Amino acid sequence: MKKIVGLVFLLIFSLSSYAASLSKEHEDKVRGIFDYMRKTTHTSLKTKKLSMDFYKIDNPNYFMESNFHIFPRLFLLKKKYRIGVNPLIFKENIPRDALLGVMAHELIHTEDYENRTVIGVGLKLLNKKSKRRYERSTDLRVVFKGLGHHLIQYKIWQYSLLTPEALIIKKKEYLTPEEINFVRDAFEKLTLDEKELLKKKWIKKTPLNLNEFKKSYFIFLEDLF
Repeated sequence: MKKIVGLVFLLIFSLSSYAASLSKEHEDKVRGIFDYMRKTTHTSLKTKKLSMDFYKIDNPNYFMESNFHIFPRLFLLKKKYRIGVNPLIFKENIPRDALLGVMAHELIHTEDYENRTVIGVGLKLLNKKSKRRYERSTDLRVVFKGLGHHLIQYKIWQYSLLTPEALIIKKKEYLTPEEINFVRDAFEKLTLDEKELLKKKWIKKTPLNLNEFKKSYFIFLEDLF
């Protein structure tokens, strides 16, 4: 039953994304970032069989979103993905590092559509807590790709544009700069093997706030000894 609900959720999510066109200038910019990242940090998307389209979204609280062409992906097994882009990012002069940060997050969603079952991803989005943990885990995986600085730059740029109410939600649903810095600092003190253990622990169950990160980290250190 959960699988059916997850599939229905993804169908609604994908079909609700109206595919208005980006300007050629804006599409060229984001496609250039995409091509760069699939060659460097998101190499699982490098296959020639995968196609990526970009379209315009109009939501003041979201600047990018990742999904896929529903019928080719589910029924024809074609790897046709999409990223929605809010032109506001260009109007507000998003820095390149910040653009890399948000693109890295969205491309991890694309990697999940590519490497996991889409139903499995849909199940993670069914309720607020599991969606929150999934989005925070996605941010965490961006940090583990070495793009923590870029993600922080995106947060700094993004926060300045949000209403106070939207800012509270974003800080709850995604990693904050303080959490990203804590993760980066924590990993500097670990051996390679310890880093891999902690990565698996936090990706499997990502802490929901800075206090949870700290508590989980100290328990991890205690278990090592």
